[in-house]
Amino acid sequence: MKPEIAMNGVLGLGKESTAHYINQIHENYHLVDGGYSTCPMMVYQIDFQEINPYLPNDFPRLIPKMELYINQLVDLGITKLLIPNITLHETLDQIDLPITLCHPITLTIKYLKENQISEVYLFGTKYTMNSKYITQKFSESGIKVKTPSEEDQIWLDEFRKKVYEKQQTQESISTFQNMIIKYGSNSPVIIACTELSIFSIKENPSCIDMMDLQINEFLK
Repeated sequence: MKPEIAMNGVLGLGKESTAHYINQIHENYHLVDGGYSTCPMMVYQIDFQEINPYLPNDFPRLIPKMELYINQLVDLGITKLLIPNITLHETLDQIDLPITLCHPITLTIKYLKENQISEVYLFGTKYTMNSKYITQKFSESGIKVKTPSEEDQIWLDEFRKKVYEKQQTQESISTFQNMIIKYGSNSPVIIACTELSIFSIKENPSCIDMMDLQINEFLK
């Protein structure tokens, strides 16, 4: 039976990325409401191992699994959903969703157009930086996507894996943030990976984090 009051929901995936999203949601919510306020929401945790082996693009396996999770969330009364995994949205685009999704790609395009930004660098997984998915979506809106050098792409992909495994060092964090500053001096840097979001430079206007845009939409 569905609850009488609809709720915003988060689909729990990897431990570190999900925890980071939830912490940021509560922090942003508290900035507005103050006191002891915490964001009312439902976190529906699944076993990430059930889908992670099929990422990024084993769609015949990913689509039915995601349809099952989405239907379960709808049955629980969730009407607005945030998913803390950027890559997974390529799968979700192929599903007729009965729920409002805080879609990182759509939200980023909207932000870039509103701020008249027509050229960006993309930081993410090696797959994300080289796939046509985001590049094509941005291109359709007149936004050019550039990628870091091959060497830097390999480094970023290894760094985000270390973050996932909680093996990052202060030196590697500094290297990552300096890379944002280096590329951001030419064009804004889009952070399109949850693990990279954890150490993105929030105060740098040239660093645009898809996670932040998702959370802002989630809290509206």
